[in-house]
Amino acid sequence: MIPSRWFPPCLALLAVCLAVAPVSAQFPAGRRPAAGARRLQQPVRAPVTLTPSVTVTEEYNDNVLLNNDVRRWDLITSITPALTLAAEQPTWRINAAYDFSTRLYARDPDRNRAFDRQNFDLESSYQVDPMLGLSLADSFSLDTGINVFSPEGIATGRDRAWSNSIRPAASFRLDRLTTLRGGGAWTVTRFERAGLRDSDTWGADATVDRALTPRLRGTLGYEFGLFDIETVPDVTTHTPRVGLTYEFTPTISGTLSGGPTFEQREDGDDRVTPAIAASLAQRFIWGAVTLSYDRAVGTAGGLGGTTDNQSAGAGVAVTTLLRGLTIEFAPRYRTFKSDDAAIGHIDVVSVSLPLQATYQITPWFGLTAGYAFFRQRADTNVVSTTTPATLGNDVDQNRVFFGLQVGYPIRFD
Repeated sequence: MIPSRWFPPCLALLAVCLAVAPVSAQFPAGRRPAAGARRLQQPVRAPVTLTPSVTVTEEYNDNVLLNNDVRRWDLITSITPALTLAAEQPTWRINAAYDFSTRLYARDPDRNRAFDRQNFDLESSYQVDPMLGLSLADSFSLDTGINVFSPEGIATGRDRAWSNSIRPAASFRLDRLTTLRGGGAWTVTRFERAGLRDSDTWGADATVDRALTPRLRGTLGYEFGLFDIETVPDVTTHTPRVGLTYEFTPTISGTLSGGPTFEQREDGDDRVTPAIAASLAQRFIWGAVTLSYDRAVGTAGGLGGTTDNQSAGAGVAVTTLLRGLTIEFAPRYRTFKSDDAAIGHIDVVSVSLPLQATYQITPWFGLTAGYAFFRQRADTNVVSTTTPATLGNDVDQNRVFFGLQVGYPIRFD
């Protein structure tokens, strides 16, 4: 085991090395959790806790190819080993997790693959002094198709893709009322299927937060983005933002921010479009409810080009019905729209309705089950970069799964 005294300098060095890394874009492939799998959440009772685990799920999927024109159903067994690390001291914290899935298809064994899905997450922070804090996050995802439990892209068939996003950030407290924040991100997206467009997105942001009253905070900020998308002229965006966060009651809080996005294209076709983000959250004795809306310039997965992306969603978490039982419902509605002379017309609408329950019977054993519905309608004339085929599919998909999780925390004092 690495001595705990070495964690702070290692973390600080890593954050400094990546502080110049440029900000994030939309992920085209599905994100965590996997088809029903959730990592075992263990309480931190020691400075360093390592938790190996394995999840086995059985899933029914009525549209494996994510294409209504060639519907195929299958029964899928997923075996997901995972490893999580939690290390914490008063001035620093590291949380890291990695998992991969082996998927076995009952009707079509030719699709069996040992590393059909991989995920890595890193969240770390280091409090240099009471005024200055540094943080670093990284997210890697490799998947086949999209994950309807958390869709962040457009279904273009059974496509294999990976994405990685690095996000360094810093905060500096000027006084008890005012905080300066800044950060960046670099997101890389790659597709295995020929004809889809790879992309790199850089960006940076800076904000000033100030407490206006005990319940009200104001934010003034600026965001920069650079979209480098294959076969498409580069696009830069500049977004000044003004926002408010208000605590209506001790259990209800809301945020609202917005501003114009000035989009500048390499081919000279500039425009201005609104950027809006809003959320409302309430805690209850039995759990919590959240509502959210976001509109921003982003990408449309492998279709290419920048798009006006809108997302409206809700989240309901029930945590007190039974000890160890968590029920989550997170519907989401998304749209991707663009009329780009260099690419074509994009108008995609998707709806996802995921419901998932996890029952932690003991600290090392749990059960999970769920259902998800995904619907996508694509009106696009965007064609592949290698063939005349049109990209974007109509999709109706139902998934039902159940499984078990086994894991045990290993604690190092």
